[in-house]
Amino acid sequence: MGLGHRRSPNLFSWTLLSFSPTFRRIDAQIRAAQTGSQLRKILNSAKQVARDAIRDAGHSDTVSQALALKLINASLSRVEFSARRIDIASRPFGLELDPCNACTLACPGCVHSRRDLFDWPNGMLSPDRMADFLRRYGPYAVQALFCNYGEPLLNPKTPEYIRSAKRYLVQTTISTSLSIQHFDADAYVQSGLDYMIVSIDGATQPTYERFRKNGNIELVSDNLRRLIAARDRAESQFPVIAWQFLAFEHNRHEIPAAIELATELGLNEIRISEPFDVTWDDPSIRPAAHVPGQIIQLQPIYPEDYSANWNPFPDELESESIQQVFDEAWPIHSNGPLTRPSHGHTCHWLYMNTIIDAKGRILPCCSAPAPDFNLTFGHLDPASPTPDLFNTPLHHQARTHFANGLDQVGGPHCQKCEWTEAQRQPDIDPTHLGQYAAAIFPEVLDSETRNWLSDWSTKSAENSVQAGSR
Repeated sequence: MGLGHRRSPNLFSWTLLSFSPTFRRIDAQIRAAQTGSQLRKILNSAKQVARDAIRDAGHSDTVSQALALKLINASLSRVEFSARRIDIASRPFGLELDPCNACTLACPGCVHSRRDLFDWPNGMLSPDRMADFLRRYGPYAVQALFCNYGEPLLNPKTPEYIRSAKRYLVQTTISTSLSIQHFDADAYVQSGLDYMIVSIDGATQPTYERFRKNGNIELVSDNLRRLIAARDRAESQFPVIAWQFLAFEHNRHEIPAAIELATELGLNEIRISEPFDVTWDDPSIRPAAHVPGQIIQLQPIYPEDYSANWNPFPDELESESIQQVFDEAWPIHSNGPLTRPSHGHTCHWLYMNTIIDAKGRILPCCSAPAPDFNLTFGHLDPASPTPDLFNTPLHHQARTHFANGLDQVGGPHCQKCEWTEAQRQPDIDPTHLGQYAAAIFPEVLDSETRNWLSDWSTKSAENSVQAGSR
């Protein structure tokens, strides 16, 4: 779709024939900045250019502001990740929230199985804390995952929280056991939820409860039927429902029966996944060997199909909060020289995601704090002013450790972390940026640019500079 011929009064003065070349040039300008002061000027101008171009495509002012912030932030995050910067100006594009720290199950390897090994107090995420968290990061984020170690459905306000995230044009995912007594299926359909992962590791109760201790598979099946009936009543495709089956030695024989049951229930897909090793907690629960991970599509939904649900509440958008963030100068903490690309190993979580538990603790990744290692990087308290919770001293120490190989006395657990593969795979990663763009921008960003946005490799970063110089 053409975007007319408006010319920018700011840094960029080319004709806007489509947003893809505009966005690629913005990215190259961000990448070429030598100092913090240059970067601030570029970002403040770039978001105006992006807002105008998106608005020219027919979107409202609020939508254009929000999407401009998200895209510019994604570009900046990509640059700062490739440079392994310590004090970063980008915001997390992936948000992970635990609406409830409690759970009725006691699965091996979880904080709810071995409380003596983890620091995980029970509690519910309060509305004030949720609102504060979204005001900070919602305008920049593309996806929110409502789970970590708690059962999110135990908090009766979770559907309201999902709806709040959708008001910031954030795609939403929830992961649940669905083994709960009081489940309001209609509330979850009406919340605007995009995607629900239901963890069911078996097709019969004796097999299922070996790992999902205290779970009831009949209750789960009944709740699934209620959810699908509510979705049908609403004449909606959402939420997309995925059965997650962790393949262990004790349940691998029930995979065919699980696929059959998922088909019968009317789920969208079933995911056969490799679990973490939990033999340290329960030696009888061992991952199955030679069972490949796979996604079996039963009623497929493709990334572009999510465009039907990306703005389900257009009259409820958080216009005031989005406008305020858009009007503010981009938060650059230093005017001095900026570090250039450095391609050594680092933890991707530290540049892409942030996590809040129900007690307001800010965590750098999905690992759980324990008495013998420090994973609480900050604390969100709506009653008092709080600093930048994506640039706490512990964030700086952790990024420094990976960038420079420096260990500090009293530093965060990150410098002791041995989950090398997990460091490369945050829950919300660059592929989700491409998926988001496919849903939001099918008429603005071409497929080449969407694929480029998902690729944070060294080669892609180099191509960014070449594309911007043309």
